Amino acid sequence: LMVNFKVPYFAQNPRDFWSRWHISLSSWLRDYLYVPLGGNKRGKLNTYRNLGLTMLLGGLWHGAAWNYVLWGAYHGAIMIVYRAFNMDQGHLRSSRGALDQLAAVSRMVLMFGIVVVGWTIFRSASVDQFLYMLGHVGLHSSVHSGGFAYDLVYFSLPLVLLSLWQYSKRDLLILQKTSPWVRLPVYALLFTGIVVLGVRESMQFIYFQF
Repeated sequence: LMVNFKVPYFAQNPRDFWSRWHISLSSWLRDYLYVPLGGNKRGKLNTYRNLGLTMLLGGLWHGAAWNYVLWGAYHGAIMIVYRAFNMDQGHLRSSRGALDQLAAVSRMVLMFGIVVVGWTIFRSASVDQFLYMLGHVGLHSSVHSGGFAYDLVYFSLPLVLLSLWQYSKRDLLILQKTSPWVRLPVYALLFTGIVVLGVRESMQFIYFQF
């Protein structure tokens, strides 16, 4: 089996993200949609058109619903903007000093925010719900904020640290190469997270829709 995810949230631009996220799907979209449409071989405008169509159809592949269409169009627009301003090569630059590393981290943070907005579109039941959630994102607290923050830090921070370890070592299997005394606590945390945060009700597998 091919590697399908390579710490995608450390991507520095859309091109980098889609080389790390759902690699089997993104490779298929590239080989059977983007390249047959002409790829980047027929000028800038045709390249932008091909990027937009590929991502739009990639969104529609997930299901015949407006949120998937908008999600595909959104990612297509992001890829076009990055390509137009020559911002899709950041991940290829070597980090020689502190400023280069700071710039790389800044690109990662920006791309992470862009992707999260995309996931909000993807998971919304309607366009109105997406606009509502986007309009109500902020730092205002509620009675649930403390518990949510605790769950977020307790279960996410160790996984973020693990992803940082994988990214820095360029090895997705770095955990499996450590001693059982390191692996067992991580596995116990994952199991606890599944038990505490797991969905109890029955849910349809999302790809049944496509």
